[in-house]
Amino acid sequence: MRHDYPAPITVADAVHPSAAHAYWALSAAEPDDRRAISAAGSAAAARTLAGGVARREGWEGVRTAVMTSLLRAKYDQHPGLAEILLATGDATVIYDDMDSEYWGDNTGRGRNWSGRLLELVRSELRLRRSGILAE
Repeated sequence: MRHDYPAPITVADAVHPSAAHAYWALSAAEPDDRRAISAAGSAAAARTLAGGVARREGWEGVRTAVMTSLLRAKYDQHPGLAEILLATGDATVIYDDMDSEYWGDNTGRGRNWSGRLLELVRSELRLRRSGILAE
C-alpha cells in the first residue's frame, strides 16, 4: 500500500512509476520539472527533485485531493493491489511515513492522511462492487 510501491499509473496523460512519483511531479509548477521528477530513479529521488523546484500555486490547498485521485488511479489500474487493499477489511490503516507528519501516523504524532485516504479508496472499491450505486 506504500505510495512508492512500483506500480505505474497513468494520470494527466503521463505514466508515472509510482503514486509517489506522480504526486511529486504534479506538485511542480513547470512541465520540464514534472517530467524530470516523474523520470527519477526512485520515489525518494523524485521527492528530492521536487523539493528543489517551484511548486504549483495553491498546491497546499489541493495536495490531499490530488493524492486521493492518485490512489484511486493506482487501485483502479492495478486490480491485484485493489484486492490487497480490500483484504484489510475494516481495519484502520496506519500509514507510517517518518518523513511527514501530515501523511503518516508517525507513532501517533502524525495526521495519517495517507491511511485515511486508503480507507476511503477501499470503501469506494467496496461500493462499486456492491451494486448499491450504478456506475
